[in-house]
Amino acid sequence: MQNNTGKFSIMKLPFTSKLIVVSIILMNIAVCVLLSHTWETRLDYSFGYLTPIFALYIIYDRFPQAHIILSSKSIPDNKTLTLFCNGLFSSILIFSLILFTFFTLVYHNTITWGVPGFGTAFGFVFASISLIYFFSENNFKGEKLDIYTRLKFLSLFIFPCFIWLVSAPIFSSTEKAISLFLLSKVAAVVVSVMDWLGFVVNLQGNTISFPGGTVGVADACSGIRSLTACLFAGSFLAAALLNKLWKKIMLVMLSMFFAFLFNLVRALFLTLWAYENGAESISGFVHDAAGYFVLGMTVVGLLIFTTLFNINPIPPEYRNKQGNEK
Repeated sequence: MQNNTGKFSIMKLPFTSKLIVVSIILMNIAVCVLLSHTWETRLDYSFGYLTPIFALYIIYDRFPQAHIILSSKSIPDNKTLTLFCNGLFSSILIFSLILFTFFTLVYHNTITWGVPGFGTAFGFVFASISLIYFFSENNFKGEKLDIYTRLKFLSLFIFPCFIWLVSAPIFSSTEKAISLFLLSKVAAVVVSVMDWLGFVVNLQGNTISFPGGTVGVADACSGIRSLTACLFAGSFLAAALLNKLWKKIMLVMLSMFFAFLFNLVRALFLTLWAYENGAESISGFVHDAAGYFVLGMTVVGLLIFTTLFNINPIPPEYRNKQGNEK
C-alpha cells in the first residue's frame, strides 16, 4: 500500500482536465445505475456493489503518486512515440464512446444481461483509460509532460478502470462455454475421487447419479460465479497490497487457481452430503455456506501469498528508497 504523502488538488488543474474528470465521474455514475439492476437480480454478480468502493479506495491510495507525477518538470519528449500514442488513444476514445452510448441506450431500454451490460462497461473502461491519458498531457504548471511520464501516470489507474469488466455480465455464449468447461472438469474429478473412495456413483453429462438420487454439478459447483468473485478479490488485493507488476499478475492467476481448487472441494463435499442425506439436502444453507467457503478460503490463500510476495530478503540497512539493494 502506498504512503499517503502529498495532496492531489483538482483546483490546480486546467479547465480541460477538470472537464475530463467530470466526464469520467458522470459516465461512472451511469454505469453504476445501469449495472445495479444486474447486481441486484443476479447473485453471481452481487459483488458488483463493491466495485465503486474498491475503485475509489485505490484511486485515493494513489493520489500521492499522481500528485508527484503531475508536479514533475517537463523534459524532452519522444515525438514519434507521442504522436503514435495520441493517435492510438484518440481512436480508442472515439470507438469506446460510441460503444458506451449505444450499449447504454440498449441496456436502459431492454435491461438485458450479457452483451448490453458488458458493452456498457467495456466502453466506459476504454473511454476512461483514454481520457486519463489526455488528462496527463500537462503538469500543474501547464507544461507538457513527456510520453513516458504520461504512461506512468496512466498505469496508476489500470485497476480502477478494468475492474469494471469483472463486475459486468459477460456475453451469454461465452459465460455458458466457460461454465460448461468448468463444470465438466469438476464433475470428472469429483466422480473419480468418490469412485476411488468406494462410493457407487456414475457420471452422465454434468449429472452425478448414485443410489439415493442425482445431483447436477451446477447445483454443487457455482462455476463461473466463484471464478468472477475470486478474480475480483484477487485483482483488488493485487492492486492494494503489491507494487511489482509480475507479483500482481501472479496473484490474479492464483485467484483463478484457488477458485477452481476450492470449487472442487466444495463440489466434492456437497456431493458427499447429498449421497448421505439425499439430493435435496444440499439446497439452502448448506449450499450457500459451501459457496462462501470457496471465496473465504481463496481470500485467505491470497493473503498468505501477498505476505510472501512482500517479504524483502535484502536487510533494511542495504536497501534504497525503492526497497532494492543499494
